[in-house]
Parts: sequence; structure tokens; C-alpha cells
Amino acid sequence: MREWQPCRDVVFRALLLAVALLLPAVAAAQEAVNWSGAWDSRWRGGGAVLFLQQTADRVEGTYPALGGTIRGRVDGRILSGEWSDPGGTGSFTFAMAPDGRTFMGRFGTGEWWTAERRAPGTLRAVGATDARTPASALRSFLQAGNETRDGRSDRLGPALLLLDFSEFENELTPAERLRYATMLFRILDQLTFRVWEVRPPSSDVVEFTHTLRQAGTRVPFALTFRLGERRDEPFWSIVVPTGQQMELALERLLARTGGELPHIYEHHDLQSPRDTLRTFIEKWYSNSPEADATITRTMDLNQLAAAVRQEEGMLRAQFLKEVLDRIGYVLWQEIDDNRERRAPYLHFRHPDGIVELVRGEQDDGSHIWQFSAETVANVRPLFMALEDMPADEGVALTAISPFFELRNQIRAIDRNLLMQVGPMELWQWLALTVYLLVSIPVSWVLAWIVAKLFRLKRTSADRLSAHARFLWPLRVIFVAQFGTLAIALLGLPQAVELPLRFLIGLAVALAGGWFAFHLVDKVGSLYAEHSSKIGYRDEMLRSLGTSTMKLVVIIGAALYLAEVLSIPWQGVIAGLGVGGIAVALAAQGTVANFIGGLTLFADKPIKVGDFCRFGDQVGTVEGLGLRSVKIRSLDRTVVTIPNAEFVNMALENFGRRDMILLRTTIELRYETTPDQLRWVLQEFRKLLLQHPKVTDAPARARFEGFGAHSLNIGIFAYVRTPDINEFLAIQEDIYLRMIDIVDRSGTGFAFPSNVTYLARDTGIDAERKQRVEAIVAKLRESDELPFPNFDQDAVYGMMDQMEYPSAGSVHSRRAMQRRTQPQAAD
Repeated sequence: MREWQPCRDVVFRALLLAVALLLPAVAAAQEAVNWSGAWDSRWRGGGAVLFLQQTADRVEGTYPALGGTIRGRVDGRILSGEWSDPGGTGSFTFAMAPDGRTFMGRFGTGEWWTAERRAPGTLRAVGATDARTPASALRSFLQAGNETRDGRSDRLGPALLLLDFSEFENELTPAERLRYATMLFRILDQLTFRVWEVRPPSSDVVEFTHTLRQAGTRVPFALTFRLGERRDEPFWSIVVPTGQQMELALERLLARTGGELPHIYEHHDLQSPRDTLRTFIEKWYSNSPEADATITRTMDLNQLAAAVRQEEGMLRAQFLKEVLDRIGYVLWQEIDDNRERRAPYLHFRHPDGIVELVRGEQDDGSHIWQFSAETVANVRPLFMALEDMPADEGVALTAISPFFELRNQIRAIDRNLLMQVGPMELWQWLALTVYLLVSIPVSWVLAWIVAKLFRLKRTSADRLSAHARFLWPLRVIFVAQFGTLAIALLGLPQAVELPLRFLIGLAVALAGGWFAFHLVDKVGSLYAEHSSKIGYRDEMLRSLGTSTMKLVVIIGAALYLAEVLSIPWQGVIAGLGVGGIAVALAAQGTVANFIGGLTLFADKPIKVGDFCRFGDQVGTVEGLGLRSVKIRSLDRTVVTIPNAEFVNMALENFGRRDMILLRTTIELRYETTPDQLRWVLQEFRKLLLQHPKVTDAPARARFEGFGAHSLNIGIFAYVRTPDINEFLAIQEDIYLRMIDIVDRSGTGFAFPSNVTYLARDTGIDAERKQRVEAIVAKLRESDELPFPNFDQDAVYGMMDQMEYPSAGSVHSRRAMQRRTQPQAAD
């Protein structure tokens, strides 16, 4: 590690220098902010589009909807200055975000003011005001008002020309006009009416009042129209009631909602035909991830197969959106918003289909309004009948799917290619033919490339097997994937798409499962092949991992196939909570072996190659599997033991030894004298201590006792090697040296024998007998016989009175005194 230290220091210093050089440039780039452009700004209760122009550190701008201006000075990322409009003046402070896309600001009063930069052309424009008739004036006002639902009251600005504020006593500022215009729109938004029904009772009427009503409650609201002139043309304006009159009217209309205005997203609950139609159309302009799910929720898709419901549902939704665009601009106020309605709502009728909304019950018991199943079923032929009708001018364009883009290009090339031939159009038949002609050879090439890259064809002998296991499944998978892309692009009808998706799904499930199963097997075999080359590899991990992955592949392929076949496998899995008990009882042996395998993997008592004793057998571990352990016995047979039994066995792993015990008993003849025995013990101990392969502690050679035919010396020592073959060689060397020691001592090794002594019986020594009897008699007379035990005083008197080690030992007292006397003399 030390040799890398200088290099690491150099690299670290170079990085610091680079950062130091880049920081000023980054800081300068961050400081060089540009406020010029269009900003979609918001504040509490309103908003406006700002058009700013920066010159050096000066910024000027306008927000035309409110007739306002802005002037300020830039300091770094901060813009400070004053705003002014007919409603008043004040100060502001803006701070641009680091990405230059948004800014955060505050009015001088402390209220917030935020904005987002908008590119030219991305701001949604309000349609032109048309007031040639009362209906067109009302329609223009409602179109502008529908753009203000997110709080952007400034979008009502162009529609202020349609309003007559003569009922107010005082002159109103632009801000007040916007406020009262917004209140009027909120009133109209609570009503349901047909705009084209609003017309004067006669052609010579210059002012009239039309009564509008709320759906369900029938609460009325009188709206007055007044005829005037503008640019020498008739101009109908809407007379705005006074503020007090509008407050009373709004209070009556909001009684059904408890006096509260509906939440901005309340229509997503789909509780009325208006809610559903509005949600469906609005979500086409949304880029949120949940938009597709919300769109399909507005449609009754129960007649579509579950396997294609989401994809086919979105395609039908695109057809429906195209149909609605051709029917005309949808004013929400013309759609029934009665939440108590039960009868279906018919929005459009045509000989080839209808657009109808119905109230239906969901799986959770709730009720929502959806486009009916009949609408969804006939929306494709309905679109075909209406496609030559241009979309209404007031409809905002939306991004169309690749299918519609392709179909429009085909239509531009030759209208005859759209001719219906059987269940599909002519161009779709041609596209499917091209798909088959192109995808098959391309899939063959791709499969060959993958096989080459990952060496799936290793040898010529294995070529046929490799084709069956890898190449053919890969070809099928590639063809199927190209088919999936074709289905998504061609927008096939359900009668064709469903069988194709079934065949593709079946092919992917079978070919993919087959390929993955054998791929796992191949990876496992490569893992085992290279384990000796790249170091230690845990065989248990390989075996368990391979078996587990194969099981996962089988289950995954089965679940995917169930999904393709629309089998409700989720309920089956949920039912396993009960059925699993029966399965567990039937397969408890298999489960026990699996858990035993996991225990062996976690505890790691053995590995492949270990020599061990298990129960009353010994052998070498050859394999560790998900179910069993395979051991090669000394007889060269393979013993297979289930994991559940193996983990409960007494296991002695000889492969984990760091040293091997040398333990034996040397038996010497009984004719060996005590001094001969002492010399042999001394030489044995020297041998063990001097041998380089024997540990010094413990290294014991002790006289252990008297055998049936020998004097027994116990040898106990550890040999420094875990290898049994090396141990046997060392043991052999030690035993041979011990034979030499016994031979030099003059004694010999004992062996089982019987010795018969032929001698005259000398009887008992009378003198020694009398002496011993006299001693015992004296003890008896003095009551000092030590039976059954010595008394306590005698015990204390005899304790530690014998010399040990005995005289003559290197550790005896006399020897110790001799060693210390010369030191004292010195």
C-alpha cells in the first residue's frame, strides 16, 4: 500500500487543482442569469403571464392581462423592483432557481409570487371572442372561464370584452372586473344548459333574459344579454349582475355541496357524466405517470380480455378521443353534473356507434360514471366513419400514438390501403406479412450473435445440444419480441390481437423458461469448472443457487403463462395460505432437506473435499446439494445422506484440523529396572522436545502404570501438520527413533506371555512378620490404630513430609541447594 501513497497524493492534488480552476467558471455561469422571456406566474388567488426583457442589469416587463408593468434591477440571482397595475403598486423580490427554469418571489406585503419559464408557443391561448349572437358570446366566455380552473383568473382577460359591467355604480378596476367575471363563471359552472338554446325571443330584441338551471335541484339563475355594436357589427354582451346578487345566487347553487366550492380535482371521483368526460379529456393533456390508469378508469373495459385490457384499453381511448374531437369542442357546462342521476347519459349518436356514459358498480361496491361497454366496443368503427371530419377548431391538439401517426401516413399515401379486409385493414395485413418476412432472418442473426458473444456453442460434439438448449429458444424469443412491437405499432383489432398475444406469450413463456433453465445450468457448470482456477468457491452456494434459480425460472414461466392465459393466479397464490398446509405435510421431508441445506450453507461445517467422520463412517465430501450430501467412502463407494439427517449427525471434520494428535502407549518388559525406565522416559521427552514437527506443549512421555504384562509409558503430543499423509510420515519417524531409544536402554518391548517360575517355596519371613505384628500390637494397646481413618492430628502431622521430586531428580531439594550454594559463595 505504501508504494501507492505518492501516486494517490498526486492524483488527489490534481483533482483539487481542477476543482479550484472550475469553480470560478461554474460560479460565473450560475451568476450569469437571464430574466428575458415569458413566465407563467402565480400568486395567492390569481396569476398572470409576465413578459420580461433584460438589458444589462435592468429588467422591464408587462403582464397584459391585468394591464400591469414591472421594473427592476438584477443583483446576482436576485431581481428587485416595483410592479404597477390599475389595482395598485408595490415592491417585489424574485430569486431565480439554479436551473433558470423557475423563480421564487415575494410581494412587499410578504405574499408569495412564483413562476415557471415558458418557451414561445407553449402558453395555452384562449380562443377568440365571438359575440355575434348571445350563444356565441356565452360560448366564448365559458371557453375562457374553463381555462381558469387552476386559479389562473388572468386567462379571463380577453373575455372581459364580452361582459357588461353597467350594473355597477362605480367604475371598476381591471382587477375588480376579473374578480366579478370569475364569480360569474363560478355561477355558470354550477349550471347545466345547452348554449345554443340561448337566443333572443325575436330578431328585433336588443335585451333579453334567459333562465339557466342547476341539474338535479333545478335552482334557477337569470342571465341577461344586451345587444350593442362594435366595429359596425352586432355585438352581444353578457350583463354582469352586481356583486351582492351574484353572492346570493352562488350561495343557493352551492347548497347541495354544503356551501363549499368543489375541489379542483374532485371530478376525478367520476361521480357524474360531466366529471367523467372532463377527466377523460383533461388527462390527455397531462404528462403524469398515472394519466393512463385514470383514462382507462373512465371506460368500461370489462368486455376486453384481461391479457390485453391495458394496451387495448389505451388504444380504444385514443379512438374515443379522436371521435370526441370530431364531434366538437366540449363545454363542461353542457354536460350533466347531477350526481344523483341514474339514467345513462347519451352524448352522441351515429349509425355506426354511440358515445354514452353509464353509472356502474365497481368491485369495491362504489359507483362511478364510465363510458359504456357499447361505446368502447364500437369506438373503432365509429372513428372510421368520422375520420374524414376535421377536428373542431377550438379543440387543443394532443400527442397521438405511433399507430395513429403510422395510419395517417398510410392514409396520405393511398386511401385505398385503409380498406377493410376481414377483421383488419389492408395495410395491417401487409404490415404483418412484412413483419414475418423481416423478423425471422433478423432473429436468426441476432441469436447467432448472442451465441457467439456468450459462447453458447462450445464444441462441435455439443453443437446439437446447444441448438436445442439455446439457439432455437433465442430465435423464438426474438421473433416474439418483434411481434410484440408490431402489435403495439399496428393497433390490431381485438379479434386478431388476442390470438396473436396468446401465441406470442405462450412462445415467450416456453422458450424463455427453457432458455433460462438451461442458462442457469450452464452458469452453474462454468462456476464449478473455474472454481479451482480462481480460488475458493463454496459448493453449497453453487448448488443451492443453481437449484433455487431453476425453481424461480419454472415458477416465473408458469406465472407468466398464467397471465397470458388470463388465469387468476393471484387468487391461487392467496389460496396457498390454506392449501400450503396440506402441501407442507405432504412434502415435509423435502422441506426438511431444503432447510437442512440452508443450515449447512449458513453454518458451513464442511465443504467439498473435506475428509470427515459422520456417525460411524468416514469419507471425503464430494457434493453438497439442495436435498443431500454425497460422500466418497474409504471403500470408494458414494454414500448419499439427506440434509435433514446429516445436520443432526455428530460430525468430525478432519479437514479443519490445524494439528494432528500423536497418542500411543509404549509397553516395556517387567524385567525393566526403575533406572532403565527413568532413562527411557528422559530420552522420550528429549525426542519430543527436539523434533521440529512436534509442539513443545504438550509433549508428554509419562509412566502411566502397570499393565497385565508390561510397564506402560503414555505418549501424548501434537504434530504440526493438518495433512494426514505428512502426519503418518512424521509418526513413523518418531516411532523408529523410540525403538532406537528402547534398544539402547537394554530393555525391550513387552508382549503378551505367561512366565512359569520353578523355585522352592520360601514361605513367610518370620523376623519381618514378628516386627510388624509388634508394631500393630503397640498401636492397639495405645488406641492409635488408624482405622477406619487417621485422626486429624496425625493427618496434619504427616502432610507434605515426603520429598518430591525424589532424591536424585534435577528438581529435588538437594539439587536446588547445590545450584544455589555457589551463587551464595560468590
